[in-house]
Amino acid sequence: MEEEVIMDVTLSQGLRHLPVYLLLDTSGSMTGAPIQAVQEGLVLFKREVEKDTFARETVWVSIIVFGREVLNLTQGLVPIDSLEIPSLEAGGYTPLGGALRLLIDSLDRDVKKPVRGGEKGDWKPLVFILTDGKPTDDWKSPRNELLMRKERKVLNVITVGCGPDIDETTLREIAIGPSFKMDADSASFAAFFRWVSQTVKSVSQSVSQPQGENIPTPMPIPPDVLQYIP
Repeated sequence: MEEEVIMDVTLSQGLRHLPVYLLLDTSGSMTGAPIQAVQEGLVLFKREVEKDTFARETVWVSIIVFGREVLNLTQGLVPIDSLEIPSLEAGGYTPLGGALRLLIDSLDRDVKKPVRGGEKGDWKPLVFILTDGKPTDDWKSPRNELLMRKERKVLNVITVGCGPDIDETTLREIAIGPSFKMDADSASFAAFFRWVSQTVKSVSQSVSQPQGENIPTPMPIPPDVLQYIP
């Protein structure tokens, strides 16, 4: 039986952004069919999320890649309907730590903070990490920095490993939330991005409700291709 994953989402009145970060492995081992499948998955993600009324009003997205280079391809957070799908190229190693540093930079710069006695800030972000290998740089320091942030601006860091070369222990250690593994075929990538889309839509609908309380928000049940790493 699938284990239900509960997310802590703060609900309140007023339009606030739901930041969504996609950290994507573009190392050399992703060359060919895998990187093409990720490219197509991003198109699917935008199309599915953009169709949802609540998500279209609230979801802002950042795409960070780590491979030959570590780049925030969207230069921060952008509204889902303004998201332009970048052209991805595979190469290099797996500098996940550098990607986490860019994530921290964007959290500090782009996520709206609450004002005491005034406006509420953005909702806690959703962070999805997709990788097919073990990090090749220091990821523990930025991961600990995310975990210990005073304002706890990260809702969940969800890790998904694809292909035969993943390290389940490392994936679980990186996550601040659930971890999964899957095959590196086109059907699995499509299912992954569809599930990410469903999760983002589910959370955006929850946070759009006019309630001033914290309620648990279950994630949609992952597809069969995503195997939970306990």
